[in-house]
Amino acid sequence: MSSNSAHSVAPGALSQNSIVVAMSGGVDSSVAAYLLAQTGAQLVGVSMQVWDYKKSCSDNSKATCCSPADFNDARRVAAKLDMPYYVVDFEAYFEKEVINRFVETYQLGMTPNPCIDCNSRVKFRELRERALSFGCSHVATGHYARIRESEHGFHLLRGVDGDKDQSYFLYTCRQDELGKTLFPIGGYTKPEIREIAREVGLVTANKPESQDICFVAGSVQDFVAKIGGRQRSGDFVLRDGTKVGEHDGIHRFTVGQRKGLNIGGLSEPLYVVDLDPATHRVILGSREDLKREGFPVKEMHWVNPQLIKRIDAGETGFEVDVIVQVRSRHRGVRARMKVLDRDRCSFTWHDEWAAISPGQAAVVYDLNNEEVLAGGRIARG
Repeated sequence: MSSNSAHSVAPGALSQNSIVVAMSGGVDSSVAAYLLAQTGAQLVGVSMQVWDYKKSCSDNSKATCCSPADFNDARRVAAKLDMPYYVVDFEAYFEKEVINRFVETYQLGMTPNPCIDCNSRVKFRELRERALSFGCSHVATGHYARIRESEHGFHLLRGVDGDKDQSYFLYTCRQDELGKTLFPIGGYTKPEIREIAREVGLVTANKPESQDICFVAGSVQDFVAKIGGRQRSGDFVLRDGTKVGEHDGIHRFTVGQRKGLNIGGLSEPLYVVDLDPATHRVILGSREDLKREGFPVKEMHWVNPQLIKRIDAGETGFEVDVIVQVRSRHRGVRARMKVLDRDRCSFTWHDEWAAISPGQAAVVYDLNNEEVLAGGRIARG
């Protein structure tokens, strides 16, 4: 183990508390449960039934959400750790708060991130309510992220494994939630997690990685069409309005996309630079046409306790130099954040720039690119 792999929870520290462990049936949540079991804490394993993918996918679906095999694996891990285990039904709530929003966002010509909605609206809201009904004080998950407490409050940090870091998806966590949340594997790398699982004989040790959007089998575009109904076709146009082709629906595209346009005969590569839901047009241009001096962000959530204090005091108009990450596989670019009000910010690039997609999350980190300060949804602008 590396020096960074010290247990995130000291042995015995939680012996007086009871913890609900969210168990997906994968290796990460399995090892999270194992590490907590080593502390002597009382644990309850919970798997969340959130989506019956057979309703929208064929029998040979490769979707990993709510698979009976996953629940069986989680149950076997729980039995090995001698902890009670339950499957709870969140399907109706998940469909309303995650699936419907996912489909509607694509139909509006924007790019959603359902993992953020799942974390904020299901795992850290509904699951916490269920934990309280079990008499449990904390919720633990297998996220690659860390929480550090200071005299100011709780700080959300990137996971030690930069390739697996999931802090980007967690920016909606409130201070009171962070205080009752555990990320036991955040101080480990993925290879170390698999090594632990093999050493202690967990059935999930060599289980393959789950896909990015667990409830989608096949293409996102086909899923949106099946759940949301037939989508209206439209035109590909250049920025000057010249028509260069036709498409089967704006839900099939996202700003910054280059592949899959199937348009030839032009002198330079084309990118999607905008989507117009009113006319169902996909606007194409060069990579340079993607460049923006800055962008607006709405639906802000404040995570850093010092920033929360300033916002709660009604302070606005101040500016902070930050690193902003604009998609899950982006490591972030330096920018200046201007706080317009509690719910809105604007960002101006510093030296580099990144293509932005309305609807995606912009997550703000400190200049060390380690601590999550805030986050919100990229707005049209």
